[in-house]
Amino acid sequence: MHQMDQHAKNVGRKGKPEAYYFPPQYNFKGNNFPYTFMGLEPGTTKDDVRKCLERWNQGDNGILYHSKAYRLQPGTGWQIDAGILHAPGSLVTYEPQVNSDVFGMFQSMVEGRAVPWDLLVKDVPPENHHDLDYIIGMLDWEANVDQEFAMHRLFHPKPVRAEQEMAECGYAEKWVTYSTPHYSAKELTVFPGRSAVIGDAAAYGLIVVQGWGAVGKVEVETPSLIRFGEMTKDELFVSAGAAKRGVVVRNRSDKENLVMLKHFGPGNPDAEGLVK
Repeated sequence: MHQMDQHAKNVGRKGKPEAYYFPPQYNFKGNNFPYTFMGLEPGTTKDDVRKCLERWNQGDNGILYHSKAYRLQPGTGWQIDAGILHAPGSLVTYEPQVNSDVFGMFQSMVEGRAVPWDLLVKDVPPENHHDLDYIIGMLDWEANVDQEFAMHRLFHPKPVRAEQEMAECGYAEKWVTYSTPHYSAKELTVFPGRSAVIGDAAAYGLIVVQGWGAVGKVEVETPSLIRFGEMTKDELFVSAGAAKRGVVVRNRSDKENLVMLKHFGPGNPDAEGLVK
């Protein structure tokens, strides 16, 4: 769980909502456990969680018995607000998030390895390190036991504009992270042998996940092998001015799509209509 602002400020930090997107290019296999536990089963009580914390030094504290594992699907994403319990799955994940490292581990054993109590209270004031009421109070309870958890937090890509209109211009662009004012993200695909002028209302960083070509005057390509100390050509930053003027993105391949993920900070005007 990543603390909400009201709890993170007690240790001089800020809360951390985060989003997940599972790029198909990075997930051609599910690996060891393509699921993740998120939230708590409806009907779970705070006393149930308290009992789990009281059993911390007795092996597996059993908190996963009060949660549900969701199968992760490439090409989809989740919004996990601060205060919501969650666990990592084995898909490669693109994670737009608030730049904070606050967290608390509520699970005492992970893959047979003991988790020290220190990782539960890493971002808890020292005087509350054994105050179970305070620790449980860091959870956004209603969000965790939401009976429609997946309906409210599982997201499918949303076309930026009419798909046929974009296709005629040689590209496809979709929102892959949206609904929150803290950040947003798009997936841009430029078709083989095509170029497109892509405009945005705010600055962004980008990661190229498939293909090769150019973004403006900068050559880009997806690395197939990265050796220690070598530079790659798959990450860029586009300034606000350049984004607003429009950037020419060229796909130099005549067979393969050029695909990139674009992440925006707070206040992106293009994403305001998608905030819930």
